[in-house]
Amino acid sequence: MLRKVFSIISKSNVVVEVLDAREPELTRSKTIERFSKEKGKKILLAINKGDLVPRDVSEKWKEYFEDQGLMAVYLSATGHMGTTVLRKEIKKLLLGKEGIVCFVGYPKTGKSSIINALKGRHSASTSAHPMELGYTKAPQLFKIDNKIYAWDTPGVIPPDGDPVERIIRGYSVDEMEDPVKAAVLLIKRIEGFDRKSLEEVYGEYKDPYDLLAKIALKRGWIYKKSKEPNIEEAAKVVIRDYHEGKIIYFSLPPQRSR
Repeated sequence: MLRKVFSIISKSNVVVEVLDAREPELTRSKTIERFSKEKGKKILLAINKGDLVPRDVSEKWKEYFEDQGLMAVYLSATGHMGTTVLRKEIKKLLLGKEGIVCFVGYPKTGKSSIINALKGRHSASTSAHPMELGYTKAPQLFKIDNKIYAWDTPGVIPPDGDPVERIIRGYSVDEMEDPVKAAVLLIKRIEGFDRKSLEEVYGEYKDPYDLLAKIALKRGWIYKKSKEPNIEEAAKVVIRDYHEGKIIYFSLPPQRSR
């Protein structure tokens, strides 16, 4: 899949790497960035899902990337915020000329949603969950302006990608080999941010496994033979709720050295 994305990048003038505003650094692909630079492509980072984090957090990430010499904008494709700025930046990089833009990034960062917003009407397929209906499985070309065409590419997680992001974005929730393990890793990450984010959605709990058990019991998901709570189904709920932005969570950029 990575080779296919590389092939599309080679045919494009500008590469827009779409990041999740909740975890911009962990949804970056240094592999794709290196390849794009080697091919002489202009790179623009689009920090999407800005509606899920405070605006000042997105601004800090924008400044963080710009300090590294990278162009960045923040937006929310579904929240109708920042797409006009993104369009202007793309036109600047194309020097007002006709060109092709390649949208790349991890699964579920919102590449298709951004293209839909830029087009002004829906036709690029989207889905809240990886590998399910609407997930971009093959490159698609769309016209987003009089002179601009955009490639919507399949989400790709690089070999050196973050292990938690790899699990929760790389597979459909129903296709995960061990959704409990994935949910526990995700819960622990969110707890590091603010345990209350989980308690506000699911109520108080002792530990990740207790949280999953309570979700299962509340929904009546109990194994008939053992009478134990079905924490596998509960784990899927947590992962889906995270994908859908129902759990408040975000990270801050590393502090810059003075």
